[in-house]
Amino acid sequence: MKSDIRKVETTCNNCGSGKSTLVTVGREHEYDNTTDDDFNVVRCSDCGLVYLNPRPDVSELETIYPPNYYAYAIEENYDESQKQNFYYKYRYSKILAGLEYVLSFCKGDKLKVLDIGCADGHILNWFRKVRTHDVETYGVDLNEDAIRKARSQGHTVYAGRFEDVEIPEGQFDFIWASHVIEHVPDPKAFTEKVYRLLKPGGIFWFWTPNIESVDARLFRNKHWGAYHFPRHWVFYDQRSVAKLAEITGFEVVKIVYEPNAIFWVWTFHSMLKDNPFLSKFADTLFPPIDWARTNMSNLIRNASFAGLDTIIKAATGQTSNMGVAFHKPDRGQ
Repeated sequence: MKSDIRKVETTCNNCGSGKSTLVTVGREHEYDNTTDDDFNVVRCSDCGLVYLNPRPDVSELETIYPPNYYAYAIEENYDESQKQNFYYKYRYSKILAGLEYVLSFCKGDKLKVLDIGCADGHILNWFRKVRTHDVETYGVDLNEDAIRKARSQGHTVYAGRFEDVEIPEGQFDFIWASHVIEHVPDPKAFTEKVYRLLKPGGIFWFWTPNIESVDARLFRNKHWGAYHFPRHWVFYDQRSVAKLAEITGFEVVKIVYEPNAIFWVWTFHSMLKDNPFLSKFADTLFPPIDWARTNMSNLIRNASFAGLDTIIKAATGQTSNMGVAFHKPDRGQ
């Protein structure tokens, strides 16, 4: 584990204010090959946006995203026998239905779709399987091995940080970023680039943690799984994403909340890791990396947490997993 990695002081990305109050302090607990530094989560005193300050410098991305980062090999984790079991089929039938729903906000039957942070192309594979649209798939990622895997499956993939790579503007009908925006150093600039890449009338759909969910409030003192220390740098709620849309020229057309078992897995993993008597059981009881494998223990664990989120959603209308649809206005209409 590296200590004293390079960090940068930052200000509120929504309003530019440098005034903030401390929310909590936390550190890495999911991987043993990143950094053991502590990180502050703060809340903007002027607009309420929550963010990491100081955060890792972008030069440390290879440090905080190790070679075994879970997103780099999701598709590879499923062999043919696993793809035939009930858990895999059920999980991905829900994903397929969800992708068809988000694409319903687009106009036309033929769509050019860009996945920001496409990793090994596992979600792009499912975009190609939707029954409602003819989808041409594009992706962008910074991990060379993941890019190679995605390209081998027939996707057009741009290599590098989304903010840096050259991508044709005004070309895409739909841009997808599932749990990406909270990882970037400048979400405003990130969203402005999305705006430029979309066709008029295009849709930007992103998923991000909801900092005002019940579990975020309950485990606010360092253990909330969606802190994902030190990889999540900005934390939104309904009010702050509306502000993001306003300052980038988008219109908010939909906000939804869905269960997300992994945040609960990471929450309990953090609590066990922090306990000197129980830490040795953390990786087995709440695996932070292999949580998506199609085995019975994951099925039981993830289904239980998804059920808990479903109850919380029924009671509060929200979960910690927030889906947001931004619409680029069609000025010609």
